[in-house]
Amino acid sequence: MSHAQSDRTSSTVLITGATGKVGRRLIPILTRRGVTVRAANRSPVAPRAGIESVRFEWKDPGTYESARKGVDSIFLVASSIPGPEHAEYISTLLSGATGSGVKRVVFLSTFGIGEAPPEEPLRRIELAVELSGVPYTILRPVAFMQNFSEWHPLYVAEDIRLRDEIPHPGGEGRVSYVSSEDIAAVAAAALTDDAHAGKAYTLVGPEPMTLEQVADQISWVTGRQIKYVETDHRQLYAALLAEQTAPATAEHNSQLHAFAFSSGMMGVVNDEILTVTGRPPVSFGEFAAGAAAAWRR
Repeated sequence: MSHAQSDRTSSTVLITGATGKVGRRLIPILTRRGVTVRAANRSPVAPRAGIESVRFEWKDPGTYESARKGVDSIFLVASSIPGPEHAEYISTLLSGATGSGVKRVVFLSTFGIGEAPPEEPLRRIELAVELSGVPYTILRPVAFMQNFSEWHPLYVAEDIRLRDEIPHPGGEGRVSYVSSEDIAAVAAAALTDDAHAGKAYTLVGPEPMTLEQVADQISWVTGRQIKYVETDHRQLYAALLAEQTAPATAEHNSQLHAFAFSSGMMGVVNDEILTVTGRPPVSFGEFAAGAAAAWRR
């Protein structure tokens, strides 16, 4: 597959989750390529050159048609904590999409979901995308580097900035943290190039790291000693409840999160970002150097 192949003709891409960690990095990549972006959010962003704005709410199917009408590709982000209902939402959005001219859909999933049982909410969404009839690409990244510097239910950035701590499950488990910049670059390729149809990409950074090693990297760029403090799933469980997540969903997701970090399952490396984009993935050191302002007092 050639990263040089790209559809640079006039086209329109619908981006759900346009203000999220990946969405807001994806928008400028696409607009630089001459693609018109339709940014979908509950509260529409201000339109500007190359960017349309549309109100979109998963729980309100009445917003689907105006968001989808006339687009060539769709970037799908279900929810930070998707529930079983999101598969139905996405099936409804994609119903008849090919007849409306939609040529591609790219779904932002998460690491390992391809092997999950079909009742797992994200796997149910993947299956809905695969059965939609629209040529699709699925992105399955490991944990984001930007979870240490931007919003996260555990408020990791605030703990680093205010307390010089990273309280988090994980122990000695290693994770090949990936940058949202790299995820956005792969998404842009998949949204504009038919060569990625039917593919599922596992997106990882270049180096498996323990959370103690993460703390060391952040210590280096902040000039302060940042400590890793091991916790269990209960901290995330409480945080998800505070976000109005259903207790059963909060328990499931917090247990799964703790296992994923402590087991080392996300400590894999591969060449998929390099193959798709033509450049190696961002290292954690590069990310930390660029994100240092998030941890200044």
